[in-house]
Amino acid sequence: MKKLKIVLWLIIIGFIAIIFFSNKDYLLAKQVFQIDLMYGEPFHTIEMPNAIFFLAFFLIGFLIAYFFSLSQRFKSKKTIKNLNAAATSQLEEIAALKKEVESLKSGSSEHEGEPKEPS
Repeated sequence: MKKLKIVLWLIIIGFIAIIFFSNKDYLLAKQVFQIDLMYGEPFHTIEMPNAIFFLAFFLIGFLIAYFFSLSQRFKSKKTIKNLNAAATSQLEEIAALKKEVESLKSGSSEHEGEPKEPS
């Protein structure tokens, strides 16, 4: 399984390298990012390569998706914890019932050997 993971990562890195080298001129071209706010002067960044902008917006999108999924993750962890507690309590109950059945079986086997008295 480890070798398969290594091969998959090498393939992914290879595809990223192919995309980068085939678009190298565009990704390394420098541009200014401008945000035009309704009030005041527009905000300008320093001149940076397009690759930096792609990377920054990818990371920002990744962080937004991560934070939106946090509440669902916490709910899932709580549900898993509750289900594990229920399973543990049910297993304990099953063990207690098995002991009770065994004690009843052993108690009835002792009584089978004794002769029954007529009523």
